[in-house]
Amino acid sequence: MVGAEPGAVAALLGSDGWTEGLRRLGLDGPDLAAARAAARKVAAEPALLGTVERLVDRLRVGLGRFPGEDGGHDSGVGDGALTWGVEDVDAAGPGVLPLLALAATADDVRAFHLRRGIPAEVSERTLAELGQQVGVHRQTYGEFGLHTHEWLLVTWSGALYWLGRLQLNLMWLDGRWVMSTHVPRTGPLRPAEVDASLGWAQTFFARHFPERPAAEFWCLSWLLDPDLAAALPGRANIAAFQRRWRLYGDPMPGDSDALFFTFLRRGETDPAGLPRDSSLQRAVADRLLAGGHWTVRQGLLPMAAPAVGAGA
Repeated sequence: MVGAEPGAVAALLGSDGWTEGLRRLGLDGPDLAAARAAARKVAAEPALLGTVERLVDRLRVGLGRFPGEDGGHDSGVGDGALTWGVEDVDAAGPGVLPLLALAATADDVRAFHLRRGIPAEVSERTLAELGQQVGVHRQTYGEFGLHTHEWLLVTWSGALYWLGRLQLNLMWLDGRWVMSTHVPRTGPLRPAEVDASLGWAQTFFARHFPERPAAEFWCLSWLLDPDLAAALPGRANIAAFQRRWRLYGDPMPGDSDALFFTFLRRGETDPAGLPRDSSLQRAVADRLLAGGHWTVRQGLLPMAAPAVGAGA
């Protein structure tokens, strides 16, 4: 844990022993080396170091304050409008300063998990999301960085946990608590694994956060676009996932989500040049090539039974 005294962040960033901490957060290979180099550079430049210190303070203030509740990060709908409150977050490269602040406060989050009785293996898997997102940045842009740093504010608030196939976080939405449900890009979305994650989440959050009772799962995703299920084989895992949810609300633009989560593409993209190695890739690319669009939808899924008093 980074101390509050002046110079603590600089001492951590400049220390040789920080490498193992970065490994625990899922960084390896060229990203680990780049993070160490960036840390040494920032530790030696007062302006950059001052920004990281402000970001560290921001993370500490938000820890334990969940999306949507009073005093929490301003999450908007779907945790998509988070802000660090600092304008120059890219001064050392795309998302590098937030990355260093996240890594510097990982022990603060671990301590929060420990106080809540979160199993160590769940804590470590959840925090390793940082390394995965750094890897996603490299796959998307071919360089070191972290363009999804706003998303990680949800994890560093203590609200989100990686439970099997899915990630879920508690969120205050429309006057009640829900379990916001996310599908990491880690392989097939097998129904049995989804069942296991949803069941685990129901008992997990009831045990560790009983003061924030939730009775519904909630999902905001382009995976809930009905046209996607119609374009995929009837037994497709994604189609089965979609059938779980009761959709509500108006459709929202989803082309950028479809391109990023399917192909790791950002910005203007010619659909004619997209790969078509899977039924999902073909469905997404063909619809865009034909001039169609994808949408983001909201869905609700009631819990099967009350989870009060259930195990971890």
